[in-house]
Amino acid sequence: MPADNTATTMGTGITNGPSNMRNQPEYNILLVEDNPGHADLINRAFETHAHCRLTTTATLEQAKSMIVAASPDLIITDVRLPDGRGTELLASEPICPTIVMTSYTDEMVAVNAMKSGAADYIVKTQETMASLPRTASRVMREWRLILDQKLARERQQRLTAILEATPDLICIANLDGFVTYINQSGRKLLGIGEGEDINRIRLADFHSPADAKKILSEGMPHAIREGMWTDETTFLALNGEKELTSQVLISHRNNNGDIEFFSTIARDIRYLRAAEERVEYLAYYDTLTGLPNRNELAKRLEMEVSRVRRTRNHGALLFIDLDNFKYINDSMGHPVGDLVLQEMSQRLQAHLRGDDTVARLGGDEFIVILSGLNPDGRKAVSHAREVANKIRDTIAMECRIHDTDLHLTASIGISMIGPDENNGHDLLRYADTAMYQAKREGRNRLEFFSERMGSDVTRQLELENQLRRALKEDQFQLYYQPLVNESMEVIGAEALIRWEHPELGVVPPSEFLDVLETSGQIVEVGDWVIETALKQTTLWVEQALLDSDFQICINISPRQFRDKQFAENIHGQLERINVPAKNVNLEVTEHNIIHNIDDAIQRMQELINSGISFSLDDFGTGYSSLAHLKNLPVSHIKIDRSFVDDICDDTGDQAMVASILALSKHLGLEVVAEGVEELAQFELLKKSNPSKHCWRMMAVFRH
Repeated sequence: MPADNTATTMGTGITNGPSNMRNQPEYNILLVEDNPGHADLINRAFETHAHCRLTTTATLEQAKSMIVAASPDLIITDVRLPDGRGTELLASEPICPTIVMTSYTDEMVAVNAMKSGAADYIVKTQETMASLPRTASRVMREWRLILDQKLARERQQRLTAILEATPDLICIANLDGFVTYINQSGRKLLGIGEGEDINRIRLADFHSPADAKKILSEGMPHAIREGMWTDETTFLALNGEKELTSQVLISHRNNNGDIEFFSTIARDIRYLRAAEERVEYLAYYDTLTGLPNRNELAKRLEMEVSRVRRTRNHGALLFIDLDNFKYINDSMGHPVGDLVLQEMSQRLQAHLRGDDTVARLGGDEFIVILSGLNPDGRKAVSHAREVANKIRDTIAMECRIHDTDLHLTASIGISMIGPDENNGHDLLRYADTAMYQAKREGRNRLEFFSERMGSDVTRQLELENQLRRALKEDQFQLYYQPLVNESMEVIGAEALIRWEHPELGVVPPSEFLDVLETSGQIVEVGDWVIETALKQTTLWVEQALLDSDFQICINISPRQFRDKQFAENIHGQLERINVPAKNVNLEVTEHNIIHNIDDAIQRMQELINSGISFSLDDFGTGYSSLAHLKNLPVSHIKIDRSFVDDICDDTGDQAMVASILALSKHLGLEVVAEGVEELAQFELLKKSNPSKHCWRMMAVFRH
């Protein structure tokens, strides 16, 4: 009968087989046989095996397609097929076992088939074809066993790879405690070479004598009893180095409950301990300076309070704040500021005794605890004053950072630690209060705390709160003092802020400007002054009350001048309100520029380039700016009113004014005299001034 190339599927169905076959898995068997009689005989042989589903095809190509599509569990193929040899179905990595059949007893064919990967080989006879179901069952059992062994090897390889890759020491020991396995991390930790024999090493040999004893007497009995034991132990490397670890010892039992072996996992915790110590350090010490921080300071301060109470030997707490340090950060950058803080911390430590403490509270604030000054309270105060003055002097020493010479000062508040003091928190608050009093008194000073200061601080805080409300509730008003020339013509005006308090009435700036400056509110209030003055100038020009050359003069505070956004804010307001830059004159004091003359000039020049002009306010009352006056980009200098008040009667004031006029003429600067309130003053100044300078006459326009 000619071969039929059509694939056929035969199966008796699971229900037709014996009842004990119903729960067996169904196997898909691909039969590749071009002889219809042989194919029919083999199909009949499988009819009693309900769990086998037989699919028959007669060609090699169709068999290949069916293997890809159906993934059979077993292939039974004839060697010789119409379009090729059945052995071509033997893959290097087979997906299922293959039984090869032939009608010829050629041993070489059998050998080659088996070498190519065949699971079995039969010579086709009535008997062998009838017994193919038994052969197939055996082959598939063997195949499953091979797969299980392969999976077990792969699982073992993966587990070994994991054990070898883990950074922890992993070790296995037998019941006698001898090591049978140790991973790469363990070898590295203990200094054991790759080829070194470990079978004669006991698990306890890895530890110090104390830990070895603990493992044998405590660890293993506990692991046997509870299944696991955990503790921190020290491993000893072959080179003698000690390795601190967190170790787990585990007992492993078989199905009968008998212990077969021990395993241990040990993690190197040296770096963890170092990290914990670092965290502990960071909790109590400042990272920038290495000084004790607020937490450590609190502990030491309470210890000092207890010591003084016990010994009745007085101590002192010094609260040190660097004056105008924010200006260094803003103008030169935080990296420079950090270097300054490190330098100051070193200077402080160098001038203190071993029993004293210097700590960094935060920012530019340092705390010094002077311990055991004297049992006599007055002598202790004298000693504290002496140390504080030395500290102030050492801070004032020139500080050179990146080829720049910086001159710093400090305000120091002192609270004495006596036998009757209760807690460090109050002492710190007292010293803080005294420090702020030193700043209010002009900075670069030291002040001892007194009860009076406490009430002053309360008033200060209340005033700060009132000023915050004043800005929100529009209690600030601007008054304008005219600027006149020698012909008494108004050519400009100076904007002066006043506080119209709802209860106190008009409050002069002398009573609140310093509070605005120290609290930082001056920046926001200063922006309001600039905006309001520019809007008023625009209104006057639009109403034709003043010509377009009218100049508005605005006072700029030190903190406002140092603000990084200062120039940007002014440019934005000029553009928004539509006021030409040439109509604006900014007044700065010597205090604004004394700390960093180069940075001040750079800031001023940036604004001058846009058309804004500058006046140097209160000229003659300071000393530092005189040497730099020729380099300052100012167009006017203002004679302080202290030289004008008595100019008609005081020849010294007349001489000072004449000198300033001569200096300004030489430098090409115009002069503005403050506080001209009388005609006699005006005439005398006019007579003393043959050049074209501007004089201010006291007259106020209410805004």
